[in-house]
Amino acid sequence: MIEFRLIIDPPMNAAVNMARDRAILEMQSLKNPVPTLRIYRWSYPSVTIGYFQKIDDTVNLEFCQKNGISVTRRVTGGGTVLHHKELTYSFTLPVKKKIVPESVEDSFRCIISPIIESIKLLSLKAEYRPVNDIVINNKKISGSAQVRKKGVLQQHGTLLIDIDKQLLYSAIKIKPEVLKSRGFKTPADSITSLCGELKNKADDEFTDDLIVKLINSFSDSMNINFLLGDLSIAESAIMKSYISKFNNEEWNYSK
Repeated sequence: MIEFRLIIDPPMNAAVNMARDRAILEMQSLKNPVPTLRIYRWSYPSVTIGYFQKIDDTVNLEFCQKNGISVTRRVTGGGTVLHHKELTYSFTLPVKKKIVPESVEDSFRCIISPIIESIKLLSLKAEYRPVNDIVINNKKISGSAQVRKKGVLQQHGTLLIDIDKQLLYSAIKIKPEVLKSRGFKTPADSITSLCGELKNKADDEFTDDLIVKLINSFSDSMNINFLLGDLSIAESAIMKSYISKFNNEEWNYSK
């Protein structure tokens, strides 16, 4: 079996969440890297945007500022996300270990597969939608993004437990042509959540059970032995140096 470090974090703010992922990414390029699966949450509603996105095109900045919603630019690509009632994961490892395929789409498919299996354990029919989404009845329930740096791959993504659609579409700008291309008339029709599909309450018991399902699915599908851990001293130092960056308006609003 392949040894992985498993980090399960309590809810944190956006800058800390992004800084922790960045610290893990940087340490993977040094000697004796420890491939890591991190599962985490958000202390309050937060928007993250992809590295290449223009903030004015994707975020209702005035609404976010008035409602205390932080806006943070990720180091990964992908689209704009409102993080709220969800689980988020990051999966980080050196490409040379060949645990996942080298090609971008194949690696997305490989890493997303255990998440699909976790959803299926809830008796829901989840499917992969290339290149980086999971859908139920063509409605998006999970999206992922990647960055590759110095031979290290980091993929992180979301899994919606519940959703406040009014908040989501107040905070984020949705292009009508994207909706129409997928057969939807309104933004609310294009997205779903686990509790919405199951008619369940999004409580701590449900979330804890989902975390266990995710860990077991990653372990079974990729032959991984997880060892529960946390950031090293060196990673913690790197993380602290990046928190100010992810809180900096020049970084977040520059493009």
